[in-house]
Amino acid sequence: MTKRTFFWVVAVIAVFLLVGNLTPGGNTSKAQQATKQLTFSDLNHMVSDDPQQIKALVFVNGSNEVIVEQNGKPDVTVTVPDQGGKQTLINNAASHNVAMQVKDQSSDSGWQTFLALLINFGPFLILILFFMMMMKGMQGGAGGAVGKIISSGAQQARPDADRKTFADVAGCDEAKQELTEIVDYLREPGLLSFLGGRPPRGVLLVGPPGNGKTLLAKAVAGEANVPFYSISASQFVQMFVGVGAARVRDLFTQATPPCVIFIDELDAVGRQRGSGIGGGHDEREQTLNELLVQIDGFGAKSGIILMAATNRPDVLDPALVRPGRFDRQVLVDQADVNGREAIFRIHMRSKKAAPDVDARELARLTPGFSGAEIEGVCNEAATVAARRIREQIAQMRKDRKSEQEINAATPREITRADFAEGIDRVQMGVARTSRAKSMSRDDMENTSIHELGHALVNTLLKGGDPVTKITIMPRARALGFTQSLPEGDRYNYTRGQLLTRIMMAMGGRAAQEVLLGTVDTGAQNDFKQAYQIAKRMVTEFGMSRLGPIHVSDDSYEPFLGRAMAVGSGTGPELANAIDREIQCIVNGCFEQAKKLIADHKDFMLAANQDLLKSETLLGPEWNALLTKHGIVPSQLDITIDCDGKPACHECGRGDAPEGSEGTR
Repeated sequence: MTKRTFFWVVAVIAVFLLVGNLTPGGNTSKAQQATKQLTFSDLNHMVSDDPQQIKALVFVNGSNEVIVEQNGKPDVTVTVPDQGGKQTLINNAASHNVAMQVKDQSSDSGWQTFLALLINFGPFLILILFFMMMMKGMQGGAGGAVGKIISSGAQQARPDADRKTFADVAGCDEAKQELTEIVDYLREPGLLSFLGGRPPRGVLLVGPPGNGKTLLAKAVAGEANVPFYSISASQFVQMFVGVGAARVRDLFTQATPPCVIFIDELDAVGRQRGSGIGGGHDEREQTLNELLVQIDGFGAKSGIILMAATNRPDVLDPALVRPGRFDRQVLVDQADVNGREAIFRIHMRSKKAAPDVDARELARLTPGFSGAEIEGVCNEAATVAARRIREQIAQMRKDRKSEQEINAATPREITRADFAEGIDRVQMGVARTSRAKSMSRDDMENTSIHELGHALVNTLLKGGDPVTKITIMPRARALGFTQSLPEGDRYNYTRGQLLTRIMMAMGGRAAQEVLLGTVDTGAQNDFKQAYQIAKRMVTEFGMSRLGPIHVSDDSYEPFLGRAMAVGSGTGPELANAIDREIQCIVNGCFEQAKKLIADHKDFMLAANQDLLKSETLLGPEWNALLTKHGIVPSQLDITIDCDGKPACHECGRGDAPEGSEGTR
């Protein structure tokens, strides 16, 4: 309801209440005041027993009501049953000297009748007036209720408001290069037309969440200095049939060339039609059909570039990504070390970082981090620094230090340690110091041996990444963790590197069994990781004795636009062989990890004392311990022996090739 409609409704109600309580002359009528009712019998008793209470009886001609004016009390109205009753009342009042008056029906009786009708039917009139105003608003087009429902709700960013350019985007140089020609077309569309070409009708940005797809689309509009219309695809799909299609039409009508139209999370409306549990979704499919029509039709409007983003390109409808629609896909993948360094530099522009903070070092410590996670690291580092500085200042003021001494001893800047804590918070969660204090000595020792087992196995084997941190400080749901980072970005894994990862995962449980003679529930996630790696080695990567096979895992997702599973086609004989091969890899790695721990028992016990004392060992401290005990990292190969039984022989497929019983 608009403000104007609300004002008129309030005004009508106010007038109704005012008129209902006042007479035309401005005085309250006796009929309105005399609201309390008495029975005719009560009035006769009052006249006979207490006549001095009555000031006068007012008989109204043409009416069967008598108004009783009382001394010091409000007037009351009495209904006389008939003419005989009225005569009886008159005789009784005359015998007790009660004053009587006769009053004709006044000229305002018609006005009082109108007031009575207004009181009875006023609420209905107000409702009728309200609905008439609502209908008028609904007929008002875009300014009314219907107009608001079918309005796309797209947010328009003008070129001069919060402008983003390619300088604000880092870590995706290839994507920026692909989009440069889009910017050139928006700046000078006539050249491409003169040469007989046309730009891509739709540009689909594909990549994992948090890598800057939306920011990149804004940068395209900012570089070209054109308006930017953005909307989420979920805003199209509504409970009312046809609203989504109407919003699509409104979006393309609203856009004025040259401009960029950006649809985020395109898979919310662009999933495959007629798929999933229960078939299709009429409203979503109708919206998708309208989107396809609009994409085909806006080609005549030169200067409009349609961009969209999704992290699920596999579920999009084929008609949406065919040539002539979203005919160009730009991959916005995770940044490499150089890209992460550039992203850190962008986010550190507004941060008061200490001079010794190196963006290159931070990039090396965050492999696989997305742009959003790097932004979270910088923000968490600032939060940690603010808390640390406040605590230092409070302590120094408690020690009665002067403000000059406090300012000199407490620089307001984010240190390397703050950034390191920010990385741990984003990766593992906030440290739970209260839980660490409440842990028993046995729990601390269990956790310490467990994490040292991970670190030692990873350090000894070829293909292991350098250990950068070992901690038994609880974070989130983990009681401790071991961090090992590659020296550079890694895009492929060898068989030895995958086996090293499995052995590292099993090293925690192996250390507990060998050194403590006990096991606990802390290795649950380790087993899960080891099984998943071994399963992919067997069924996807061809890194087992079964050879180069690929077996589907039936991971269909009908609720994301996939079809229902119809069977993987894997026979029981092959399925059993796969299970045995996975078990062979995991158990073989576990036995090898136990052997490595047993061979370095003295080192483990010494390192355990250091870790229990400090709660955290960084990479240099760990390397110093290794050097002290004469341990050389990355020197051992991995050998797995499944009891000398070739997998092919076990599944009845004949003898295995020579040397297949062992793996390296």
